[in-house]
Amino acid sequence: MRLRQRNIVIFGETASGKSSIVNTIAQSQLAKTSNDAHGCTSTTQRYPVEISGQRFVLIDTAGLNLGTADTVPATKAEKQLKNLLRERMSSRLDGISLLVYCMCSTIAPHVLVKAYNKFYSEICQKKVPIVVIITGLEKETRMESWWDTNREKFEGMDFADHACVTVLWEHPSFPDNITHRIRESGDILRNLVSNKCLDLAVDDGSDLAVDKNWLKQIGGRIVKRRQMTN
Repeated sequence: MRLRQRNIVIFGETASGKSSIVNTIAQSQLAKTSNDAHGCTSTTQRYPVEISGQRFVLIDTAGLNLGTADTVPATKAEKQLKNLLRERMSSRLDGISLLVYCMCSTIAPHVLVKAYNKFYSEICQKKVPIVVIITGLEKETRMESWWDTNREKFEGMDFADHACVTVLWEHPSFPDNITHRIRESGDILRNLVSNKCLDLAVDDGSDLAVDKNWLKQIGGRIVKRRQMTN
């Protein structure tokens, strides 16, 4: 038996900060990001990372509800995500350990509900944990206060946890309070992934292989003894 690879699928609307979440967790600019409202991730991207000695694979996906000016049309982005989730949910060796829904603090509630129902309830059938990350809170004196004010938007949805963060990349020109929130957000996201990621054991045939080898050895000894007594 062995632990299955910890795959973390990150999805959400375009420009919600999915790729920036990858970089914040990894503490390195692995994923390409964009400062405008258009998506910069057109295909599924995999980023192996390590957190406190544990290995994870962050899977970045194309933004949803993209318009014609964006990198990927909306229907194509949704199809890509559906295919990815179905493929991973049906895989015995390479499944999903955690779903991460990324959203801007200004998102319309109906968009949140639609994404939750379509991708988590219908496709994943609520069989894996899901968390929600709210981005764009660098100007909040206390980022968690956003959740205190808006928690009613999530009623009826079964999120394992949440994180209120900024995913800005640290820059010398930023004031100290923004820099503090950026560093705090990195710690929050890495703890969220480490604590909520599901570990699943997979039978890779190693136990069976040991049993077969053991039987082969015993069988050989029996044959040898019979030869000696005849």
